Amino acid sequence: MKKSLLALAALTAFAGAASAQSSVTLYGRVDLSVAKNIGSDAKGVQNGSGSRLGFRGVEDLGGGMSADFNIEHRFNADTGNQSATRFWHGRSTVGLKGGFGRIALGREYTPAFLYAQLSADPWGWDTVAAFTSTGGAIGTVRNDNTINYQIGGGGFNFWGQIAEGDGMDKRPMGFAVNYSAGPMYLAYGYENPGDADDVWHYLNANYNFGGFKLLAGFGTGKNTVGGKHRQIQLGATAPVGAGELRFAVGQLKNTTLGVTASQKVAIGYHYSMSKRTTLYVDFANDSKAATSKSGYDVGIKHNF
Repeated sequence: MKKSLLALAALTAFAGAASAQSSVTLYGRVDLSVAKNIGSDAKGVQNGSGSRLGFRGVEDLGGGMSADFNIEHRFNADTGNQSATRFWHGRSTVGLKGGFGRIALGREYTPAFLYAQLSADPWGWDTVAAFTSTGGAIGTVRNDNTINYQIGGGGFNFWGQIAEGDGMDKRPMGFAVNYSAGPMYLAYGYENPGDADDVWHYLNANYNFGGFKLLAGFGTGKNTVGGKHRQIQLGATAPVGAGELRFAVGQLKNTTLGVTASQKVAIGYHYSMSKRTTLYVDFANDSKAATSKSGYDVGIKHNF
């Protein structure tokens, strides 16, 4: 009897401690395809998108405040190896949220990428069809050692970021604003990646007509030596059966030198077997690739 009471007391204490943490979620993705990349003649099994394992949590602190964290590991599902030297490559942040907005610290996406550039790509940077010219070959996807401030309301969201940049001329910094209302999404992102001279601006506009969705992106900026870059993307998605048909064209050009670095067209179909499992096939061609201008993939993605 005494042992039962002790066990019950221990279980009650544990439940009380656990209830202080509002929620902790385990999530992830395993995505593999048989593919050939643009620029290579090699064929094989590879990540269709970033296979990942992550944890995120929120704790209610009372008074309208909460604490949150997000840590995300990236790996190559075809081999089981890490996809980067950092273990928590995807994200590693902790923050506070309240009526003042949200303040977060750690390794994080840049606002210009997550708010503006990512949403201009019908593939969201997944598969061989993705339009992955990072910030026009000027901007970045993530920064280490960041301080972030986010606030939103009435369909508008603002996100500002500054980071410590070891060995750089100045601290990397940037901001982005977006507006979402019904079928319309608009976003602008600004980034100074860390040199005194480099800068990147990106505009994105999406509109969902119901039977199809149009996406458009335009970026302009200059690199560390003053070379001006211009990036243009146009895309569309449409529901077809239980899946989605995707199409896009895009160009990246150094207008100072008059050199087109990339001129890409892509098409794909992603079939939803369930809310979590997707079968897909994509084809892409970059007429400015030095070798092997075409790529393709046939794969399966499972989110959990």
